[in-house]
Amino acid sequence: MAVLYVALLVTAGWAVAGLPRPAGPAKVPVATLVSVAVVAVVSGLQLTVAPGLFEALRRDRAAIADGQVWRLVSSFVVQDSGWTGTVFNLVTLAVLGTLAERRWGAARWLVLAGTVQVLGGLWGLVVLPVGAGSSLVDFGLAASLAAAALVLGTSVQVRVLGTVSLVAALVLLVLGDVHGGAATLGAAAGVTLAVQQRRSIGSVHV
Repeated sequence: MAVLYVALLVTAGWAVAGLPRPAGPAKVPVATLVSVAVVAVVSGLQLTVAPGLFEALRRDRAAIADGQVWRLVSSFVVQDSGWTGTVFNLVTLAVLGTLAERRWGAARWLVLAGTVQVLGGLWGLVVLPVGAGSSLVDFGLAASLAAAALVLGTSVQVRVLGTVSLVAALVLLVLGDVHGGAATLGAAAGVTLAVQQRRSIGSVHV
């Protein structure tokens, strides 16, 4: 699985780097920075002085079935993979989150991330009933960038990289990995957003 994770995340970031930058000056990625800060603080507390946060906030099928639906969101801020996984998730969120926010804008970023977290969490209830982490959002944002590379890319290299990322996402989905559902949702959102972006660019040039 690790190879597929790296393939999906790295090729998505690499692919979007080859796309033309959106018009206008680059803005501070506020949504990304706030998300990274919140996850870092809560996860840090969980891994040090407040281990009970994990059980209280994690995705838990039995608890959610009992009415604690908010766990689909709160599971974003705690981690189930220790310090190594936490650092990896935070770095990935910072890098790919910034790329995605500059591509889609803060408002769309928030909608995309929230949708992936909740709906991806529902998929998680099927394949991994208990878990937590910001990785669902990481993979959703990555796949949205890979989809953008396919829709907006003008070079073979960019489109190949985007394809590799999305194939990895599909394999993860077929294998029943929790990240496969999140990536699939992100890819669908990315296609929609990229098509809108392409139409907007086209109307400007008409």
